[in-house]
Amino acid sequence: MFDSSFFLLLRRLGLMLCIYMVLRLLFYLFNYSAFAEAGFTETVLAFIHGIRFDVAAILAFNSLFILLSVSPVGNILHQRYQQVLKWVFILCNAPFLALALVDIEFFKFIGRRSSNEVFTIADDVVEQLGQLISYYWYVLIGFVLLLFALLKVYPAAPAIPSPQPRQWLRYLRLLIIAGITVFGVRGGLQLKPLRPNHAFVLEPAALGHLTLNSPFTFIKGIGKTQLEQKHYFNSDAALLAALQFDPQQYANPDKPRKNDNVVIIILESFAAEYVGALNNGRGYTPFLDSLATEGLLFENAFANGRKSIEALPSILAGVPSLMEEPFITSPYQSNELYGLGTLLQQAGYNTAMFHGAANGSMGFNNFATRAGLQAYYGLDEYPDELRKSDFDGQWGIFDAPYLQYVAKQLSEFQKPFMATLFTLSSHQPYTIPAKYKDRFPKGELEIHESIGYADHALREFFRTAAKQAWYKNTLFIITADHTQKSIDPAYQNEPGHYRVPLLLFHPTDSFASISAAKIAQHVDIPATVVNYLNIPTDKLLPFGHSLLDSTRNGQAIFYNGNAYTLVQPDAVTELNMRDEVRFYTLKELGTAASPAPAAEQMLKAQVQYFRNSMVENRLYFWKK
Repeated sequence: MFDSSFFLLLRRLGLMLCIYMVLRLLFYLFNYSAFAEAGFTETVLAFIHGIRFDVAAILAFNSLFILLSVSPVGNILHQRYQQVLKWVFILCNAPFLALALVDIEFFKFIGRRSSNEVFTIADDVVEQLGQLISYYWYVLIGFVLLLFALLKVYPAAPAIPSPQPRQWLRYLRLLIIAGITVFGVRGGLQLKPLRPNHAFVLEPAALGHLTLNSPFTFIKGIGKTQLEQKHYFNSDAALLAALQFDPQQYANPDKPRKNDNVVIIILESFAAEYVGALNNGRGYTPFLDSLATEGLLFENAFANGRKSIEALPSILAGVPSLMEEPFITSPYQSNELYGLGTLLQQAGYNTAMFHGAANGSMGFNNFATRAGLQAYYGLDEYPDELRKSDFDGQWGIFDAPYLQYVAKQLSEFQKPFMATLFTLSSHQPYTIPAKYKDRFPKGELEIHESIGYADHALREFFRTAAKQAWYKNTLFIITADHTQKSIDPAYQNEPGHYRVPLLLFHPTDSFASISAAKIAQHVDIPATVVNYLNIPTDKLLPFGHSLLDSTRNGQAIFYNGNAYTLVQPDAVTELNMRDEVRFYTLKELGTAASPAPAAEQMLKAQVQYFRNSMVENRLYFWKK
């Protein structure tokens, strides 16, 4: 029964297991800073634990190959049959080997292994394939070399095969191997099949990403349509009490209204690490630093996600990224939602979004509509006569000309207006116009020069805007979509991966009474705008609170694929997928001496609210 064909199958699958381990080693070396806190023993254990996930992925993707390799019919060791089998093997594995190689670099951007989110950026990847290849040419070469090596070392069938077993033994062998395959794919005999969160059993938790492999997380993401509900609190009233949230807080219609304009500027990849005003003058943003002296720059501000596609729901609708899939592409994207644009429209505002990339990129245009933004200005709307000269050759329009275009467009808007502007020049490959080459500090990371250029474009935008009639009556909110590559150890920790600038500025108003030390986050922005303008509403979500509320010290929540984290001034609370809680402090980044039960209740309340309300489409369950 276990003849040469069986042992040949084991050798071929063993080859894939070795390749997966080599890819894990490359993943570790290319992303060493993410695992630098781990000791040698823990790192080795992560590699060993990863074998379980490798076996599951290899057996899943090679099911057809395995079936054909132990077929009970015909001469499976025939030369022609073996040639067909070889190409089945290559075709079954090549796409996922490519994914694993790509994820070695992509992990730097999203902070976790890729899942089915690759489908959400497929159109952008196809459109930008040429420049991606030119930039990450070594990944393509690595893939070609890997395929070549796979073809060369693929175990060949013996020249003189041993006699095949009797027919009934071949059928029995097929049944046994099928059972072993199913057992391996589900990861063992445990109650529930192997899942990504099973990888996070070592400390630091980042080792879970090393244990996993990208093909496994990808296949586990396919068809994942529903969040698992939580029941930490047994009633809506108890949940709201734990959230310390009053839906009617801003529902008073008698407060005097302001009709100031609102401009939200989202800077691509402006990590807090790059901002001089947040790092004792060490940075690449001289204009943003100068603006911070006139406005309110929060010292501890956080994004609620790690990707651009996760930023818009947080900033424009108060929806943090607390699930594997971005809200924009999730099964819950059609849930009832009241975006900031919708609330301001109801108050008589004209609303719009500007993004100089191709229309449809990351689904921004569709979500802008969902968030109540009446007009969308993308690459298609940019003047034809300027498009060729101002195009960056990669993604869209260079920041400097595009921000000038936005300033002029805003001058034509009927007041009051609310506009969102998303920049792009500080996006990989960090292209800047030739005339600006060597004008800005190159720094230590390739992104630094483009940060300097984008900051210059922001300076020129404000210089033009200051001459417009609408400027003096406008609230500006400036933040970044997410962080980027890091060289500062102070930011190479879980909270640090989410730290972005967040600045409030008004040419004729002051925020001096608000502490810059309070915790701020993206989902605070809708409540802050509503509070500043005194717009009555009961359609704000409980994740964020107005940054102008001096009675609150602020908080921030995010999800890294394995655990939820709540950042508060006195404690950082982490809740993993096994409902285990740990506490540490933001400054020490070490285990807290004592637990923080109030923080634990708050975090569990936010997790339950998010999960259950998404599944049940009850984000505003108090609304009549």
